[in-house]
Amino acid sequence: MKKFIEKVKPIAKVIGIIFGVFVLWIVFNFFTNKNNYNLQKSSEINLPMMASERMDFTKDSIEMGVMPDNESNYNQSASTPQTTNTLAVEKKVIKNGNLSLKVDKTETAAEEISQIAKNQTGEVFSTNFYERVKGQKNGSITIKVPVEKFESTIAQIKSVATQVISESTTGRDVTEKYSDLQAQLRNKKAEEQSFVKILDRAGDIKDVLAVTQQISRVRGEIERLEGQIRFMDSRTNMSTITIALSEDIEITPVKNNWRPWQVTKKAFSDLISNSQDFVDGTIKFIIVGIPSLIPFLLFLGVIYWIGKKLWRKIRS
Repeated sequence: MKKFIEKVKPIAKVIGIIFGVFVLWIVFNFFTNKNNYNLQKSSEINLPMMASERMDFTKDSIEMGVMPDNESNYNQSASTPQTTNTLAVEKKVIKNGNLSLKVDKTETAAEEISQIAKNQTGEVFSTNFYERVKGQKNGSITIKVPVEKFESTIAQIKSVATQVISESTTGRDVTEKYSDLQAQLRNKKAEEQSFVKILDRAGDIKDVLAVTQQISRVRGEIERLEGQIRFMDSRTNMSTITIALSEDIEITPVKNNWRPWQVTKKAFSDLISNSQDFVDGTIKFIIVGIPSLIPFLLFLGVIYWIGKKLWRKIRS
């Protein structure tokens, strides 16, 4: 029996150590979980803005001013699926057109196109004309007209031309992107309202500063989205048409600066100048070039004479 106890004693010690470690682990987890729970509760009380970021308010609760005040309400709101009312957005399309026209007179055609744009409640956006030959102008004019009058405006502009060289139109549907921007804007405005309500309930200065910072951030995002929506509205409400104008070729009058006698005199002057240059070059070659070649020719002669002598000796 004594021998059996001595054999079992080490095993009992090991089991006792394992049991003690297990008890200590349970006690440690109990206190750490309790501290984490208290820290979480205190952060929710002291920093309401962090809780509000996790809260998923429904549209009806925000409009009614209902704010969850405890963790159970938050869990209930998080577990309840929200239903968002998607507003029907009209189709948004960006349209652009390019025309290349032949006209009788560029200035007259540009005035007619400007008037067409005004009649279509549009405007002239830019013009660019140039005159390479006197009395003959080419260039381009860009106009903006409402999207719904895009096709009719192009038809009227083509009637101004004597020939339509090229015509192209492009359209890009941005309805989905526009709807996404509108949805983001609604969500940001709802988020801003929730922060404002939290700010009304905040008591500590630290809480007020924290919530105010979040409101400022959301307000910046709202202004950015509103700017993108305004820019897209301007692109989709007004279409852009660019017209390149060129005049038909016609017999032009004699240029005012055409002077054939002056051209003749200039040609004789160039002939005399080239002859002088040729004579000058010949003189310089005789006086400078030939004497400069004499030493080089003498050197070649000496080399040839020495080589000839050596060749004869080698052969003999």
